[in-house]
Amino acid sequence: MQGTRPAAGPRSRTGSEGEHVVALVQLSAQDAERPTELHRGDTVELRLPESATTGYRWRWWLPEALRMIADEHVPAAVGTGAPGAAGERRLAFDVTTTGQHELRAELARPWEGQARQALTFVLRAL
Repeated sequence: MQGTRPAAGPRSRTGSEGEHVVALVQLSAQDAERPTELHRGDTVELRLPESATTGYRWRWWLPEALRMIADEHVPAAVGTGAPGAAGERRLAFDVTTTGQHELRAELARPWEGQARQALTFVLRAL
């Protein structure tokens, strides 16, 4: 496993009085398996490619320290591909507790037992 890396996208920063300012941390499949450092109170947005017309959908296992605030399919932009083109699954959640947390995502069809792809995201909340 590689070393901890700073969060992708906008970073947490300190306000004028030293208070923590909440950040939006954006993750994608390329961030899987590598620890991502962030802060309690930050919001994480994870986007993964998903083609709903094939039956494959992402399913999630969130630890209690992550509070889900959005789980939606975002279709491809109009005019950017053929009808039924793949879009994205967007998951957003708030980090409520410090410590190391693992989010697991599996791409699978509901009627099949085996996942086509599995990803684990390691979040280290300060």
